Amino acid sequence: MLPSLDARLWKLPPDLKPLAEAAWQHRSRGASLHPDGTVQVAPMPWVGPEAFAFVLYPPAERAWITAFGSRAGQPVPEPYAAVLAALNGCFAFGLALYGLAPSLQTRTPRVDRRALEPLDLDAANHYWAQEYRGAEGEFHFGGCSWTATENVGYFLTPEGVFRSRRKEGEVLREWPSLRQLLADELPAAEARDRERLTGRTWPWEARRNDG
Repeated sequence: MLPSLDARLWKLPPDLKPLAEAAWQHRSRGASLHPDGTVQVAPMPWVGPEAFAFVLYPPAERAWITAFGSRAGQPVPEPYAAVLAALNGCFAFGLALYGLAPSLQTRTPRVDRRALEPLDLDAANHYWAQEYRGAEGEFHFGGCSWTATENVGYFLTPEGVFRSRRKEGEVLREWPSLRQLLADELPAAEARDRERLTGRTWPWEARRNDG
């Protein structure tokens, strides 16, 4: 299974290389590759029986990406359309990249609660983006837990700038590419996840140190 997982990770485009590298570093803790192409890496049973540090969804169909533009009245920006063509969203610790939920791409869309699906780009741009002051005209493609009580949103401006925003309107950081955003944000998301655990130590590190 690991060779198949490695092949899946290293097929991801350059903008997603930090994500591939982070998942690869944790793959020895356990991984699963679902028939639909969904990859789950590093189980986290202390969070829940189905929790994993990484969940990477298979590529979105090109027709779904085109249909989003028709529904939303604006196309998916090309930098993120290229991401969706390789990875239809993901979860990585407290960070999420949104995708196009397959169960909502049918003629009679209905969320399938039993299926592994990404957080939905339609909902993000029609509803969730409205909660962020000053984000008008920007494309809402993801988010991350920032504190125990607050999440931040990720947005792409019409000029191609990637940024993180608080709901009150503050822009926390900006990046010229998704690759640089992930290179900065993934280690920070993992560090925040570590801090939530008792003793600020991962369970497997405690076992290793005891041994």
